[in-house]
Amino acid sequence: MRSVIAIFLMLILLQGCDIGGSISGMLEKQQLAEQHIKSKYGWESKFGYSIVNGTLQQVTLIVFSNDVRQTTVAELEHVAAEAVSLAFDDKPQAIFIQIVTQPEYLK
Repeated sequence: MRSVIAIFLMLILLQGCDIGGSISGMLEKQQLAEQHIKSKYGWESKFGYSIVNGTLQQVTLIVFSNDVRQTTVAELEHVAAEAVSLAFDDKPQAIFIQIVTQPEYLK
């Protein structure tokens, strides 16, 4: 009985702090950046970020090596900055760009 009351109370409190809206807002920002990169550059990507105490700390852009093999670091920085400015009003303290190589490309 106590666990039922605790679960019920937790559901009420979570609705009060709008955690559902926060999570959907996070997903919208990720999808916006990923869709922009896909439509403009044709790259599959993953976009993540960290916000601490309301401050955008870092953004991570993950791209695949077969998509960006001929792309310079400066171009990757431009793409990442473009996606960040599209998704956020603030500038992060750091932008990380990760290039993922699929195992079939390793010798």
